[in-house]
Amino acid sequence: MTSALEEKLRTVFSPEQAHLLAEVIREAYDEVVKAKDFNELKSIVADLAQAQKRTEERVEELAQAQKRTEERVEELAQAQKRTEERVEELAQAQKRTEEQVVQLAAAVDRLSAAQERTERAVRQLARQVGGLSEALGGSLEDLALEVVPEILEYRWGMEIEFCNRDTLPLGNGEYEFDLVIRGQVEGRPVLVLGEVKSNITASEVERFLNLVTQVEASEEIRPLFFGYRLERAAKDLIRERGAAMVSTRGKYFPE
Repeated sequence: MTSALEEKLRTVFSPEQAHLLAEVIREAYDEVVKAKDFNELKSIVADLAQAQKRTEERVEELAQAQKRTEERVEELAQAQKRTEERVEELAQAQKRTEEQVVQLAAAVDRLSAAQERTERAVRQLARQVGGLSEALGGSLEDLALEVVPEILEYRWGMEIEFCNRDTLPLGNGEYEFDLVIRGQVEGRPVLVLGEVKSNITASEVERFLNLVTQVEASEEIRPLFFGYRLERAAKDLIRERGAAMVSTRGKYFPE
């Protein structure tokens, strides 16, 4: 049976501690402890009670700290989980990127091969067009040599003395003209210089007329253009500069 003293001690101490203190107190009392010693014992018990209280408070603090630590550990675990998930997403994205790079490389290879085929085709076409242009240009010049003298005889009454391709001296060199016709118009010597092209542009008209001004000749020089097609701007420039033109769409001779 526990004593009243032990019961009181249990309100502060654990049962083992309360029992032990009660035994000590009884023994001290049995030995007729002096009042001073008993007071000292009470002071010790009070100190022990305060120490126990501080211990329990510290234990509570440690328990709260442990709880916070566990919560932080859980947060870190969740963060680690999210990091791993993100790393997995990045790994998958990297895999898709690598697959796309492989596909792109294959597409570039196909495009490069197609480009090479296209370039070969363009070179072949250029050779064909060049050959056709030379053939067409040659036949057009031959046609001009046949047709233009007759037209000049009809339009100007020109007596033809020479008609062919020819190289003439310029102020700073020489130039081979597609069409050179020498003759007489009303008793005056006339030199007709012709530019023969399938398609005549305004810039070509300007270039040729500048060449004509550099020809060193004693005759009256009359420029003439012969072609299948002339741009509108080219026709306007020919009329403005007083030159002649002959094309499949008509003729023009200055008055």
